[in-house]
Amino acid sequence: MKVFKQIFMLAVVCAALVLTGCEKEKATTISVEVVKSGEVQPNVQVYMYSGLLGDSFLQSKIHAYQNVATDENGVAEFTLPSTFFGAGSDKATAVFQTFDEKGTVTGKVPASVNKGENKKVTLKMN
Repeated sequence: MKVFKQIFMLAVVCAALVLTGCEKEKATTISVEVVKSGEVQPNVQVYMYSGLLGDSFLQSKIHAYQNVATDENGVAEFTLPSTFFGAGSDKATAVFQTFDEKGTVTGKVPASVNKGENKKVTLKMN
């Protein structure tokens, strides 16, 4: 009975350590406000790329990590998964772009962000 009680107490202590050590990681977000001629642009597709990609990859929508449409306030909200950050790194750079109907880049802005940070950038369209 004494051994059972010790095992039970050890299990309770281990469970407490596991539960307190599993804090949820704070989300990393980047809000991209899209502006053209001083006016916010609703319903515009914004494409996000890794800052590690070369310029040739930035010319195509298909290489985008993700894309989000701007809301009525001209803001596209991106949440970066932990896999977007390099192994052992707490900092990443994303590049955001917009395109016209022909696939020509109409706006581009890079943004460096730390894990858990919420950042806002402005992308100015041509």
